[in-house]
Amino acid sequence: MGDRHDYVALEWVKGEIAETLKQAHQALEVLLDDPQATQALDACLACIHQVHGSLQMVEFYGAALLAEEMEQLTAALQHNRINHREEAIHLLRQALGQLPIYLDRVQGARRDLPLVVLPLINDLRSARGESLLSETSLFSPQLSDLPALDEDELARLEPANFAEVLRELRQTLQLALLGLLREQDDETPLDDLSKVFARLQTLCAEAPLSPLWQVASALVEGLRNGSIANSPALRSLFKNADKELKRLLEQGWRGINQAPPPELLKSLLFYIAKAEHPTGQMLTMKDRYGLDDALPDSAMLDEERTRLAGPDRDAMRSVLAALCEELVRVKERLDLFVRSDRQHTSDLDSLLAPLRQIADTLAVLGFGQPRKVIIDQLAVVLSLVQGQREPDDAILMDVAGALLYVEATLAGMVGTVEPESEEDSRLPTTDLTQIHQIVIREARICLQQAKDIIVDYIDADWDRAQLQPLPDLLT
Repeated sequence: MGDRHDYVALEWVKGEIAETLKQAHQALEVLLDDPQATQALDACLACIHQVHGSLQMVEFYGAALLAEEMEQLTAALQHNRINHREEAIHLLRQALGQLPIYLDRVQGARRDLPLVVLPLINDLRSARGESLLSETSLFSPQLSDLPALDEDELARLEPANFAEVLRELRQTLQLALLGLLREQDDETPLDDLSKVFARLQTLCAEAPLSPLWQVASALVEGLRNGSIANSPALRSLFKNADKELKRLLEQGWRGINQAPPPELLKSLLFYIAKAEHPTGQMLTMKDRYGLDDALPDSAMLDEERTRLAGPDRDAMRSVLAALCEELVRVKERLDLFVRSDRQHTSDLDSLLAPLRQIADTLAVLGFGQPRKVIIDQLAVVLSLVQGQREPDDAILMDVAGALLYVEATLAGMVGTVEPESEEDSRLPTTDLTQIHQIVIREARICLQQAKDIIVDYIDADWDRAQLQPLPDLLT
């Protein structure tokens, strides 16, 4: 099964993209020389927007995702929505230089894989305060929650001045993060972080929250020895750890019995898993959470950074199957709403988080078209939740149909991920012909079911005026 990307089309537009990015870079240099030159930022945004459109047109969605984040960051700069302007401009310059290199590697390796540039994408997102895309989509550490402490143990461990100690620790943590942001040369920020997390480990003992501080301490060790780099994305994760301290202040001492958010712990562990020279605490975390086996192939992920290799088929199959299961759960929740009186559109709010997670995972895997469909439905559901649109049959049927299309597309991808040879052991682009056949087959089945329902409705010898709408058509 071959790669369906049109590399001839990429060759045609690559030169024009490189020239346009050069113009964007020149415009950014003008802005650096004169921060008041807003017209330079306008020109930079126009150039990046053109590049983004070109990459979408030729359907290289990994490169387009990077261009999209560059465009979003430039627009945020244009509207003064950035807290750390200099760092954002530095990241934008870096991205303008990296995108042509990435396209050259895509052209040479015949593979467009966003995992390769995901660290840069996450830094761009972090600069404008957005949540990170999950680089951990193919990462599965052995997470397990510790049992909650009983009342006697909580009472024995609780310090007399817990709230005061916690406020001091938060203040120290925030000052240390400010030092990391300024990239101070001295060791003070790292020393302070190490002391904060060590103290939190002692306070939490064996409570469910304690693993967060143990992993955070190991990360600080990695920053200190240079095996982990100081980056906006990593600082963003430390800020999320600070939110756990804020939660503790609000909930009180019993809050230590709540486990840390799994995605936060998983993201922190990912940095340890891919560190090249782990030491001490990092090695302990690698052993405790099985990090050597948590990635589909650690050597392969390193190779992806240099040769654009893809994740292995088995790992990809499991990820796609998990996405299909999540889509089924979303459809079930939508179906429950359809069959209700639809008076409480806030019930649809539970669909927003899983739809965002699905869209993020599709972005990481480079499946641009299914991602766009999900993002479109996310906007529709959000408008329903906010009361901007009425939840009528037509709108809900469109959402259900779109979810069915994406589910069928992903199911087809799972079916086509079959090993053929050692040389073809990496994930190819999906066989679009087979995907189209699956979607058409599913659509025909659903249309037949809808037709049967309508025929039964017409043939029924009932008072039409008292009949309810036909919610079954939405399922």
